Amino acid sequence: MEHLRLNFDTEIQGRPRTFVVEVPYVNGMVATSEFGPKAIYAESPEIAGAFRGEPLDKFMDHCKMQLLTMSKITEAETDLDRHIGALMAVVMDAYSRNRKILYGDLLLHIDCFSLLLKAAGFDPEEIRRMYPRITNTILDLYPNWVLRADELSAN
Repeated sequence: MEHLRLNFDTEIQGRPRTFVVEVPYVNGMVATSEFGPKAIYAESPEIAGAFRGEPLDKFMDHCKMQLLTMSKITEAETDLDRHIGALMAVVMDAYSRNRKILYGDLLLHIDCFSLLLKAAGFDPEEIRRMYPRITNTILDLYPNWVLRADELSAN
């Protein structure tokens, strides 16, 4: 397995920023799950994809989408607020296009968010503690938006 160093350039509040995201890479797949608790991934079968990761081009698109959104957030008080705002905008965009979000896709967005936080210099242990709280907050705020594997098979 090799490790990729991916550079993402953006502008935040008029200043150029580069985020360097490091991820394991094998057979065209990027492992995104560095910060997700294993219990979250074991919850249902469709999460196996999120645990393994996603194709490199999709991962790049997810990171670029969050960074583009971050660049447009001008009223955030902190970098963390800007990151969270971008994550929520991406989740709401996914919902508006499909009227549901697969649980595994939600976790992929949170994985990307977490890796971008790490690239921004946030403490990895704090990111690990944040991950389940953010996941649960989204699930609590939008309980009818997220489609889990057992619901998918019932439809």
